[in-house]
Amino acid sequence: MIRVALIGTGNLAVHILKALENHDGVTCVQWIGRKRSPSLQSSTPYFSKFQKDIKTDVCLIAVSDDYIKIVAQQFSDTKILVAHTAGAVDLSCLEPIKRRGVFYPLQSFLKNIPVNWEEIPICVTAENEADLKILESLAKCLSNEIYVLTENQRLHMHTAAVFANNFCNHLLGISQSICKKANVPFSVLKPLVEETFNRTFKHSALKLQTGPAKRNNLKTQEKHLTLLSDKEVDLYQSLSHSILNTHKNEL
Repeated sequence: MIRVALIGTGNLAVHILKALENHDGVTCVQWIGRKRSPSLQSSTPYFSKFQKDIKTDVCLIAVSDDYIKIVAQQFSDTKILVAHTAGAVDLSCLEPIKRRGVFYPLQSFLKNIPVNWEEIPICVTAENEADLKILESLAKCLSNEIYVLTENQRLHMHTAAVFANNFCNHLLGISQSICKKANVPFSVLKPLVEETFNRTFKHSALKLQTGPAKRNNLKTQEKHLTLLSDKEVDLYQSLSHSILNTHKNEL
């Protein structure tokens, strides 16, 4: 049985807590945070600071990136394994902790939207083999997709995830807004969006590129620009320029 302490009350922390509480191979022995929403029901003992007298195997720091280093300072004299959950934060941010690691679930989390942990890739890193095995064992309690990554690999994966998730979501938000202006349901685009993403896991996205930017169809692009706000125009032109430069040798 792996005994876990969890620090944080945000989206990721809440999802981790629920997952730990619903698994027989692990137990969350303490949950730590500055504030806890009354709507969050949990059987895990809640504290405002880490309790050193509660036996713990690993502590997960699931807070905003900028606060990881601050939280880590309270563990300067601890002998337990401490891991943060961020994709783009160096392991050195946990200094002066002696047993340091990373437990990074590669997914976007919102408190009220359920996730299937078995399908979520969990990327782990540690400075010694024994601690790495602990993090792998913990990850296997939640997911079937475990990846041992170097610092450099994890940063690359996080950067790729920002393009694939955050940027795409932003663009879909603009797409929703355009549909709304035209009084057309966004669901009309569902088959297109699903097919676009499904194809990329079977073929090279670079080779799948289509559209007026790749063809340098300026007349169509000018028509699109008349529908957009100034900020959207800048984004449209920047993306179109990037696509054209990438595929200019194919014209």
